[in-house]
Amino acid sequence: MQTAFLRGRQHGRVGTLALEGQGPAAIALSRGGAYKTYSHTDPNEDCVAFALGEGGQLIVAADGHHGELGSEAAVAAILEEFAATWTAATAPTRDPGAWRELALDALLRANRAVLEVAGRTQLPPAPTTFVLALVRPHEDLMLHVSVGDSHLFAVDATRAAELGGRDPEWKFTPFLGYEEARRELLERYASVGTRAVADLRAVVLATDGLSEPGIGVPDPAAAVHGRVLEAGDEGRADRAAVQACRSIVETAMHAHRRQKAGDNMGCSVLWLGD
Repeated sequence: MQTAFLRGRQHGRVGTLALEGQGPAAIALSRGGAYKTYSHTDPNEDCVAFALGEGGQLIVAADGHHGELGSEAAVAAILEEFAATWTAATAPTRDPGAWRELALDALLRANRAVLEVAGRTQLPPAPTTFVLALVRPHEDLMLHVSVGDSHLFAVDATRAAELGGRDPEWKFTPFLGYEEARRELLERYASVGTRAVADLRAVVLATDGLSEPGIGVPDPAAAVHGRVLEAGDEGRADRAAVQACRSIVETAMHAHRRQKAGDNMGCSVLWLGD
């Protein structure tokens, strides 16, 4: 299994972008295109990662709040305890209902990881949004998981469909990293599902540095769709994930600079073809 992990605490300079790619996967992370104008704990509280196995590809993004360690702990738990099994040549299951149960197990473990790192460091828990996508191409399967207001887009030739994000009717944003986050609450407030991937060009995860009013772009889905189409038009399938990931983060950073208000920006991309 091949992995890459970009941690916010290691990327704290405004205006810079860290980027890693391998085959169909890419991740990018930035503190933002401008300084934050709102109260915050650490300069960069986002994390992104990917894992590539013989049978599948996994991408993750997390947007921490009140500290950098919560998002990092949640992503690390997935990479260390679930990624190898989920991306192996032989799938742990082929049943969509069973995949949902596996995803909820992973969310519970990631939630516990946030609490554990708080205990070790004797700091208050740093809750985090969380989005994950697993693609197993030969089974025409995508597992998508979302907690909070980070984005998860399934991108085809005509649009970027939002599969994550916060329910606009809720008066709060759900997070991982709370003692109260029992399984029944995750079943209620996490979005977990499966779908086919044969019609998709890419799957894109993005934190809300792309979309926050007065900071990001006015139409995140349109921006993501445009950057994915541009990456495909370049005719380099081996570089399309990297190009799309870079362009999405740069689009957000440009919006930060234009509005003189920044936010951390993380992006993970899986390229599935034209």
